[in-house]
Amino acid sequence: MNLTVPIPDRAATALAGLAKARGETPEQVIATLVEHYLEDAEDLADALEALDDGEAPIPLDQVKRDLGF
Repeated sequence: MNLTVPIPDRAATALAGLAKARGETPEQVIATLVEHYLEDAEDLADALEALDDGEAPIPLDQVKRDLGF
């Protein structure tokens, strides 16, 4: 999919610098950023769903004990 998105000058400058430092094109950097953003959004949705599953939360001390910390 190809998109045209206006990017503020400051962000475009930062993007160009990041792309150069990584040896990638700005388009490659943006594609990676979008993938990471979508993965994070999915993780957040999963976490919110888990919080709303009706089960009581497990106290941190109990988690530590269960994991041997």
